[in-house]
Amino acid sequence: MDRINATPLPEGNSLVQVLIILRRRWRLLAIVWVATVAAASIYTFTSTKLYRPQASLEIRPEKPVLGSDSTDPALQASLMLWDHYFRTQESILTSPTLLEGTLHALPEAIRKEYEGFHDPLKVFSSQLDIEKVRTSFILKVGFVDKSAENATQVVNTLVSLYLEDANRRLRDLKSGAVEVLSKEALPSIRAKVDDADRKIQEFQKATGFMDFEEHYKLLIEKFRKYDLALTDIGLKRRKLRAELEALGSYGAGGVSGLFNPAFHSTRSLEPLAEQRSKIAAELARQEKLLKDKHPLVLELRAEIQLVDDKIREAIQGTLKALESDLTEVEAEEKGVKEDLGVVARQLEEVGSQKWKFKQLDGELTSAKELYTTYLRKHGETTATSGSSLGSVRIIDHATVPLVPFKPHVLTNLMLASVVGLLLGLGAVFATEQLDDRIASPREVEVFVGLEVLALIPRLGAAGKAGSEPVLLGTDSSLPELETFRGLRAELLTRLEKIPNAKVLAVLSALQSEGKSTVTANLAAVLAMEGRRVLIVDADLRRPSMLALVGKSDGPGLQQVLKGEIPVERAIQKSHVMGVDVLGSKEGMSSAAELAGGPKVEEVLQFARNHYDFVIIDSAPVNQVSESALVARRADATILVIRELQTGRGAAQLANKRLKGMGITVLGAVLNCARPQGGAYGYYYSYERAH
Repeated sequence: MDRINATPLPEGNSLVQVLIILRRRWRLLAIVWVATVAAASIYTFTSTKLYRPQASLEIRPEKPVLGSDSTDPALQASLMLWDHYFRTQESILTSPTLLEGTLHALPEAIRKEYEGFHDPLKVFSSQLDIEKVRTSFILKVGFVDKSAENATQVVNTLVSLYLEDANRRLRDLKSGAVEVLSKEALPSIRAKVDDADRKIQEFQKATGFMDFEEHYKLLIEKFRKYDLALTDIGLKRRKLRAELEALGSYGAGGVSGLFNPAFHSTRSLEPLAEQRSKIAAELARQEKLLKDKHPLVLELRAEIQLVDDKIREAIQGTLKALESDLTEVEAEEKGVKEDLGVVARQLEEVGSQKWKFKQLDGELTSAKELYTTYLRKHGETTATSGSSLGSVRIIDHATVPLVPFKPHVLTNLMLASVVGLLLGLGAVFATEQLDDRIASPREVEVFVGLEVLALIPRLGAAGKAGSEPVLLGTDSSLPELETFRGLRAELLTRLEKIPNAKVLAVLSALQSEGKSTVTANLAAVLAMEGRRVLIVDADLRRPSMLALVGKSDGPGLQQVLKGEIPVERAIQKSHVMGVDVLGSKEGMSSAAELAGGPKVEEVLQFARNHYDFVIIDSAPVNQVSESALVARRADATILVIRELQTGRGAAQLANKRLKGMGITVLGAVLNCARPQGGAYGYYYSYERAH
């Protein structure tokens, strides 16, 4: 538990910190802001008034540049070309030739103002101001001068000369274009048309065809017919060859081929087959009745042999007929293939001629289109050679302005207000970086993160911390003593929530912040209620508490920590009733080692057993190492912060170091605090009354 009943704002509350800084440094912010606005006001109201009349010119395309498809390359090229034209017109407006002509065209009174300069044209051009509005292709031509009438006359003269020069350039350009078209471009393009037409006629005459498309279609149709015929002949050839190969085995096979389905179409075999069947039946019947050598049987066998020979001859004739048909089909197939090859070669040749014809025809068409375009352009240019420039027109002529262009009073003041505010804020935070001293209890809570337990006013005439503590008297009417009574009440309330809490360490971030004074007076007000209080001066490097004792000689805390004497012999009575002191009369070199030794715990244990409260006055936390070690042995700790002396960074570092070592920090005591809203008025009135 770091603090008890403490509810300060967290350290990361940046908004509150900023507000506190602004509240503290608001005078610096106000001074910087007022100085900036005042300087801007003086500059604004003492500067020479300048006027800027302007004329608006529209540099627009003669044809629309917007199309339905924004990704069209032709449209993008058109926009790019027109943008170049826009920049060209802008350059013409600022060209030295036009500016010099404008200067010479002005009245003598205006011209003399510039003749006194070393480079009149440079001064004149520096006053010219051209504002570009590219999204609408508008140029706003302005002229800055202290005389509104003279500036207006300059702008109108410049614009008039610009349009006159542009129209002259356009007329010269169109006249030259007509001459070039008539004498060079059109005859040259016409010669190209005649040459392309002659090449086509010669090509048609050489090939003998007028319409290559139709001839090519006829060849395609002829090729398709030959291809279909070749397919049919091939099927027929394969069929005949298959039949011939299937019947070839029956050429010498007797009557076995008689039963092959391929021979059923041969009608000559049917009577022979019937005759043989009858003879075979008669032979079979006679063989059952007669012997093998019987003449009738032999005769029937001879007849069967004769019929078989006739059947064999018929089969051979059928095979020869198939072979003859196959030969004819193969010859026909060969002829069709040759015809198909001829047609294919013709197609290839005609296709090449067709491509050549298209190329020549395309050249002729392009030449004719180009000739037509130039002829039309020639007519348009001739018709408009005397017209003015249509892509540039005056939208608004310059008029005498009533309000000056510079200085802008309202703009300057608003800008100065913003800049002054920024400079003021910069000055405030720069000052805070250089001077971060704590100036109020609220800063302790917001920046350090500790609750302020008491506000101790300046003690003594000068209010300066010395080497010895300032001890107040026991007169209860003194307002300074009343603040320590309030601190006593705060500490007792918080220590009640810590079991058996008797030892309290009083620390500070740096030296000379009044921790010894707080220690002495806190011990005094605790003793006023009849308690026995022991002050342990643990600042072994610069001890100061023995100043409260009548005599400063004799043994002290140094001998106790070294083990030379017991604790009770080193404790001395102070000038304050009920308060004893255990300290040293001079510093020691081994303070860090002694403070961290076991003897410190023995001293505190003796003090717990014999006193109601023990207050430890130790060295500054940020400057020596033993302070935190001594504070760890106490039950609780308070941090003394001196107003307008202790820096926020030093206090934050001390608090962080104590909490990092697990030390219970009850809060902070703001020493040398200024009165908060007349807080002491009541007590001073009470004092005067008595």
